[in-house]
Amino acid sequence: MAKKNNKNTYSTPRPKRKKLAVRILILILAVATLMGIVIMPLASKVSAETDPADLVVKSFETGKLAEAISEAADGTDYNFIKNVAVLSGTLNAQDYSALTAIPNLEILELAGTETEGGVIPENALTSRNQLSFISLPKNTVEIGSNAFSSNRKLTKITIPSTVTRIGDYAFAYCETLESFPVSEAVQYIGEGAFQDCKAITEFVIPAGITEIYPNTFSKCGFEKISIGPDVTRIGESVFADCNALKDIYAYGKDAPALGGDVFRNVSASIHCYEDSEESYQSWLQQNMTLSADLTGEYTLTAEAPAESNDAYPETEAAAAEDAADAITENTPANTEAEAASAAPAAGTVSAEVQQSSGGLSIGVVIVIVVMAMIIAVLATVLVMVSRKKK
Repeated sequence: MAKKNNKNTYSTPRPKRKKLAVRILILILAVATLMGIVIMPLASKVSAETDPADLVVKSFETGKLAEAISEAADGTDYNFIKNVAVLSGTLNAQDYSALTAIPNLEILELAGTETEGGVIPENALTSRNQLSFISLPKNTVEIGSNAFSSNRKLTKITIPSTVTRIGDYAFAYCETLESFPVSEAVQYIGEGAFQDCKAITEFVIPAGITEIYPNTFSKCGFEKISIGPDVTRIGESVFADCNALKDIYAYGKDAPALGGDVFRNVSASIHCYEDSEESYQSWLQQNMTLSADLTGEYTLTAEAPAESNDAYPETEAAAAEDAADAITENTPANTEAEAASAAPAAGTVSAEVQQSSGGLSIGVVIVIVVMAMIIAVLATVLVMVSRKKK
């Protein structure tokens, strides 16, 4: 009899407990799935509405651009700001430093501003990891050393016709810079100014430049280079490792003196005037050829940029309504063709920025948090069931 009672004592309804645990798990998973479906689009929508990718600064006092940016951002996390248009004001070194506080800056419009003394300071905007387009202040005369170096995603830049000097390594290591708008006013291009600009396929050295300094164009992607008639000396390694270079148009009556390794790893054809052929024999080396086929006088084929039309939004409402237009539509261009292509290029980037706002990442974070909670609940349920079994 005791044995029978003992048997009855241990016959607990375990199947019912298992069914209950399974039902709880299914319910939790269903709720989690529903939350994911609802939260993801809502989070993306809310973030897209509250997370502007474009910022417009209408004006600022010199040295106080940081304060103007903060006011225009109105609490927006700087990590989410991609496009900035500064419509007026004069920038100094401190103001350029303020722009570096925006880590993911892609498009920067400064064509309506001025730069102090006409000079963009040394190291003004170096190593900006996302910067792809910039228009320079309208009174720029000199671009300082290393001013835009190592902007590896910079593809387009517009400069005013007032620029006369490009400092040492000013655009060095801008690997995706596709072209550079040279004007007749440029009289100095510094050492290494365009070193490692792999995407530039042709370049015109304007008349008035007498010396090309060492490494100025080394490792560039040139296919064609035109050397102005006033150049008398070309420094060391100027065209070294320009492996794609095929045609060199030399307009000087006498061949400029060459430093060491000017044409290292270059296989190109040198084009000169017939009466200069003998002088350019000194340029010949392995894999180089000479063709005395130039005719006519030298002309600068890279035209000066058009002046800005001051077509910026005139009212606060206009500026606030469409910051992207302020960035993309008011960019000075080299030529009419360049003007037509500059705005769509910048506009395309701006549209991509808007589509890839921070909403998705916030939604992902929320889902991760929810999933973490689910895992914690599941772990708790499993532990409780395990203990009851024991």
